[in-house]
Amino acid sequence: MKTSTRLAIACAASAMLLFGGCKSETKSEPNGAEDPAITGALGDEIMVDPEMSGANGSAIAPNGGQTELPPEQRSPEAIQAARDEAMVQAGGSLKATPQPQTGSPTSLVESAATAARVAQQAKAASTDCTQKVQYSATWAAKLPKDLPVYPRGAVQEAAGTDGEGCSLRVVNFVSPVTPGDVMDFYYTKATNAGFGAEHRMDGSDHVLGGRKGNVAYLIYARALDNGLTEVDLIASGH
Repeated sequence: MKTSTRLAIACAASAMLLFGGCKSETKSEPNGAEDPAITGALGDEIMVDPEMSGANGSAIAPNGGQTELPPEQRSPEAIQAARDEAMVQAGGSLKATPQPQTGSPTSLVESAATAARVAQQAKAASTDCTQKVQYSATWAAKLPKDLPVYPRGAVQEAAGTDGEGCSLRVVNFVSPVTPGDVMDFYYTKATNAGFGAEHRMDGSDHVLGGRKGNVAYLIYARALDNGLTEVDLIASGH
């Protein structure tokens, strides 16, 4: 499945409230030219500059098809290294994510949608902030410091906006670790930083979401049939 389609599905999974305006076609700049930041990064399998990635070693992987990682990035040694880095980033230990609560994640989505509309006029007009996003790999570097891409995650697509009363980041990435590893990392990071953290299921997707002040987040994690874990990380507000 192409990444742009995967991201659009993640948008739809967010109950249309937050991502009703997402499109699955190739993203472009207003003049019709593709964003060179993302096409250049996704066209070659390169590592993100540490200053861009928050120095967490996240990779940019090529677009198209169900994502695969090179053997050296999904070896037992690489998986353990990613887990070790995650533990260090989490402060030396990881908390176990509680069992999923019953019910849909709709309330989490509503919270993220509200936080995305940061200006009073945007809230009054119920502005769809997804209509204002720009697609560029650099948005993966602009996530909240407490909610980075999982260590050694391979970023597939990223989008965001800080303009016209909106604040939103959406990042899609894959990792060779399990969905449980991903959930434990973000549950630990979020709760240590003072965020709420509710764990629910949306079909086979694990969903973690919560809020601290004016900032909300949503994390969808799913197991792919090639053994990788795909993650949609959404952060809104500031």
